[in-house]
Amino acid sequence: MTKWQKNAAYALALYALVVVLFRFSSGEGWGTALLSGLLVTPLALWMGWLRRRVNEQAAEWGRRRLRPWPEERRR
Repeated sequence: MTKWQKNAAYALALYALVVVLFRFSSGEGWGTALLSGLLVTPLALWMGWLRRRVNEQAAEWGRRRLRPWPEERRR
C-alpha cells in the first residue's frame, strides 16, 4: 500500500468509527451522525498531525539544546 492509500484507509476507518459512535451513543439519526462524522474526522486528523509535528519539533529542540542536560554534564 502506498502512503496515500494508507492515509485514505485510516481516514475512512476513523470516519466510520465516528459515525457509529455518534449514532449509537447519543441516539442521533443516521443523517446527523453522517454529517457529524464529516465535521469531526478532519478535526481529529488535524489534531493528530499537529501532535506529531509538535513532538518532532520538541525532539529537534532537544537535540539542538545549547546547554547540556543535567545528566550529561561532567562533574
